[in-house]
Amino acid sequence: MPFVKAIHIAPVKSLGLAQPSTVHVGPRGIVEDRRLHLVNERGRLLTQREEGRLVQVKAEYRADPEWLCLQFPDGATVEGPLALGETVITRIWGRQVAGHAVTGDWSRALSDFCQQPVRLVRSDQPGQCYDEFPISLLSQASLQALGRQPGATVIFDSRRFRPNFLLDGCEVHEEDTWLGGAVQMGERARLRVVAPDPRCAITTHNPETGEGDVDTPSLIKSYRPSAGAAYFGVYALVERPGPVSVGDAVTA
Repeated sequence: MPFVKAIHIAPVKSLGLAQPSTVHVGPRGIVEDRRLHLVNERGRLLTQREEGRLVQVKAEYRADPEWLCLQFPDGATVEGPLALGETVITRIWGRQVAGHAVTGDWSRALSDFCQQPVRLVRSDQPGQCYDEFPISLLSQASLQALGRQPGATVIFDSRRFRPNFLLDGCEVHEEDTWLGGAVQMGERARLRVVAPDPRCAITTHNPETGEGDVDTPSLIKSYRPSAGAAYFGVYALVERPGPVSVGDAVTA
C-alpha cells in the first residue's frame, strides 16, 4: 500500500527544503509551506528560476507565534520573531497575492547573498504562494524509473522535484492513475488529484548547489513523450484538511 515516505516544504518559496515529520494540510494547502516569498527591486517574484543559489539558504519557520530562522551556506544565521511592515502585492502565476514586507535583517542578508536588492514578504493568508496548484505528489518508484533511463547522468534526489509528499509503495507512475480522483492521507486529510505536474527549469538544478547539471525535462520526455511540458508527478487540491505524517497510509 502506498505511504508517505517523506514530506518536503519550503517555508520561504524557492529556498532550501525542510523535511518535517508532520504537517497540517489546511483548506488551501500545507499551512507551513511557502508562507513567505521574495521579491526583487521591481517588486517581482524572485525564485530559483532567476537565482538558482537560493536553494543553498535554509529556512525554519514557526507559525504561532511567528518566528523565522535563515541559515546561509557560510554558517551565518538570521533569526527572530517576525515583524511586518508595509503592504506588498505580488503577482504569482497570474494571481495578485497580498502580503506585508518583513522588517528586520532578513532582507538585508538575502540581498547580500543574492547581490541584488531583495525583500522578504509574508503573504497575508497561508496557501497562496504556490505556482499552479498548492500540493504536489511524486512516487519513489517514478523517481527510480527516471534514474534508470539512458542519459541519466546524476542520481535523482527527490528534492530536485520539490514534491510536498514523496510516496513509497507505489507502482511506477501510479500517481498518474489518480488523476480526477481523490486520495486520503492518514486518518483525516483528503486530496483531489487534479493535474499532471509540468516540470520547469528548476529541475535542471542540483538541489544542493542550485547549479544546472542535467536537462531533466528532456530526459523525462525521452520516455514519457508529450506535445507540451515534461510531466512528472501530480498536483492536488485539498478536499478535507488534516494532519499528515511520514509513514501515513495513502488510499486512492
